[in-house]
Formats: sequence, C-alpha cells, structure tokens
Amino acid sequence: MTFRFALPLIAALALLAACAPLQQPPSQQRPLPPAQTPEAGRPKPPIKSTKPLPIPARPLQAKADCSYRDEVGTEGRLQLEVKNSKVERFASDVNMGSKGRCSFDLSAFRQTSFDHTPTLVAGACTISMWEQKDEVTVSYRNCAAYCTPGAHDYLWPTLVSRRTGNCR
Repeated sequence: MTFRFALPLIAALALLAACAPLQQPPSQQRPLPPAQTPEAGRPKPPIKSTKPLPIPARPLQAKADCSYRDEVGTEGRLQLEVKNSKVERFASDVNMGSKGRCSFDLSAFRQTSFDHTPTLVAGACTISMWEQKDEVTVSYRNCAAYCTPGAHDYLWPTLVSRRTGNCR
C-alpha cells in the first residue's frame, strides 16, 4: 500500500524539480554588465537622516504678534520682530494658570549675539532664537527672576510659524 502512494509523490517531486530554474554555482556565475543591472538608470533615493538638520547660517527673519492656548491651559502672547538677526521688538507673556506667570520685555535685555541665533541676556536669564524648518523657536533659560515663584519650571519654548505668524 505504501508503494501506491509513493509513486504519485515521486512523480510530483520530479515535475517540480524539472520546473525549478537551473542555477550555476556562485564561482561560475557572471555578473551583469553595469548597463544591464536593474539599478542602472535609476536615480539614487535621497538619504534620510535621523539627526536634526543643521541651523542655517543666515540672518534670522521673523515677525509675529500672536496669542495661543495649549492643551494643559497655558496661555501666551508674543510680539516678535527680528530683521537680519537684530531683535527689534520682543515681548512675551506666558500664563500657566495655578503654576504662575512669566513676563519678558525687550527693554530689560541686551542683545549679545547677532548671528543666525540671536540671543538676549539680562542677568542670568538668556532668551535664544533660532529657526527650524518653517518655525522659529524662542527659548528661555534661567529666567526665574521674570516669573512668579516656581513658574519658570513650567516655562516651555514658544514656537512661531514664519509662514503664518501663528505661535504655540
């Protein structure tokens, strides 16, 4: 009885083996000439980096007069005008509800950097600005003196869309 089932199985395996492509051992295979390779003629795909793009080394231009409110209830108002990396107008007020409030005005600061990342300084407080793609980031460091007690721990950077002037 086993022979009766083995014969069709052997025939099916022989048929499959006949359909399989013949392949030479790797030592006898010849590579295709460069013009016939599948990659020839195709442009190489752009390399995608996981690292952030460098900050462009060009004078910063930004203008905004905006208000925002985020998901946790923080409300902010920003007036900003930067021409050729010179900060001409800056006022920021961030209200974090029960956590406190921070307020900044250009008159209290002096500009110490006029390159592609303008920097404002007053005592230990440093406000830096830089562009990332279509947005300008305004960050605050060591600015407890401009906030109600403890509020500086909750102060996040403000992001400004250079295209629309909106902020968040």
